[in-house]
Amino acid sequence: MRGGNSMKNSIIAGTIAGFVSSVVMAVFEIGGLYKLFSTTLAGIPINIQTMLLYTIIYGVISGIIWGVFYAFFYDYIPSKGVKKGLIYGIIIWIISPIHNAGAGVMYGYFSWAIPYAIATFFSIGIVYGIVLGYLYKPPK
Repeated sequence: MRGGNSMKNSIIAGTIAGFVSSVVMAVFEIGGLYKLFSTTLAGIPINIQTMLLYTIIYGVISGIIWGVFYAFFYDYIPSKGVKKGLIYGIIIWIISPIHNAGAGVMYGYFSWAIPYAIATFFSIGIVYGIVLGYLYKPPK
């Protein structure tokens, strides 16, 4: 079957990279990065367990999806190995989280957009890309 091993490798690598990325994102959310840029005392009325659960589930699911795309576009991404994953992670960061932050600014969430862009740069652009580039091995 053509592409079967590559698909399995990309799903496994995407799952692990998404989990690691979501843990980094949760650290940024809990660590107070959003409070540095906030001018109001109001926050999202959820507890930390709910936020962690949402962040990890979202990270794993999106990690699988972006991992499959990584396998599909693997030959078109320049460089090799971990650097290839890092370039792909920055491409993902430019496409998805920056779009969300821009939409947040358009709807008036100014104090949310900057820390979200910073946190996703490190969690998705750097950590997800490096872990995916390290774990994914293309079929020979």
